[in-house]
Amino acid sequence: MNKFFTIITLFFSANSTANYLDHPDANDLVEELVNLHNFEKSYVEEIISNAKKKQKILDDMSSPAEFTLTWDRYKAIFIENKRIQNGKIFIEKNLATLERAENDFGVPKEIITAIIGVETRYGKIQGSHRVIDSLFTLGLDYPRRSKFFRSELINFFLLTRENNLDILQIKGSYAGAMGYGQFISSSYRSYAIDYDDDGVADLFGSVDDAIGSVANYLVKRGGWKRDGQIIQEVKLNTPRLTYTPNSASSKFIPLLFSEGEDMHYIVKSGDTLSDIALQNNLSTKSLAKLNNLKNENKLFAGQKILVRKKKDLYFIGDDNFIAITKYNISHFYAMAVYYLSEELKT
Repeated sequence: MNKFFTIITLFFSANSTANYLDHPDANDLVEELVNLHNFEKSYVEEIISNAKKKQKILDDMSSPAEFTLTWDRYKAIFIENKRIQNGKIFIEKNLATLERAENDFGVPKEIITAIIGVETRYGKIQGSHRVIDSLFTLGLDYPRRSKFFRSELINFFLLTRENNLDILQIKGSYAGAMGYGQFISSSYRSYAIDYDDDGVADLFGSVDDAIGSVANYLVKRGGWKRDGQIIQEVKLNTPRLTYTPNSASSKFIPLLFSEGEDMHYIVKSGDTLSDIALQNNLSTKSLAKLNNLKNENKLFAGQKILVRKKKDLYFIGDDNFIAITKYNISHFYAMAVYYLSEELKT
């Protein structure tokens, strides 16, 4: 009997938010959409009753790639041959529009292409989640950022009304980003532009609109500067770093990226330092220095010898690096966009 009631309880618990009309915050949402934005109450309630809570969306929000991967692994995902080659094809196919955007906004065609390439593989993977599910799940059941996503949910209602879109059919990322460039609802409403002059700013199907909108966003939201710098590498062994800003108002941020990992060799009985150095293409002297060994002959079985140290790279992120972080706050993301854009130039 207890098992039966446990099953029943779990069933109703799992389905208690299946219909978001039953959610304790639903009434306030309905009132806002009806009273402040002039939606029909019956329409809002119908949409809310069709929205579904998705646990996978909550799980994905807790482990985004930008914050769970090392730079090496993150870089390998986005700076790889197929994405580079497809990016060059994208530029070739859309050269006229990319050059027009570069002239109009001052954003290089390779940067625009790299953002679209990192976001959606040039429009091929625009997301598989219903945006209505993503925004209800995060706006009503993700307390850490519920205020932000609730606002995006309101914007999504407005966006779909303004553009005559089917609110229940639009798909995007788990965070509710949409189209070629993965614009969230508020960004779509503020920065999407009609760049093919057909009367509609369509970020799902019009590559021209997507190109123009990405460039427009970088300038108006990110503060992109025409002919500005993105990053400068810092060599720590130079006597003095000379930083040349674009202007007196330039901002910059220090950046550290580590490539590779520390690798160790476990000493076996009979090993000598010269043997270990030879196996790892090192000189005995450099290996001794790497491990701060004062006596090269005093090794013991089981000792860990460092044979490769991770490489730390230092950069200064300039105004236009900061502009890219307005698209995505992650420094990994901005650096991946920069590296991919450089590959697209060759």
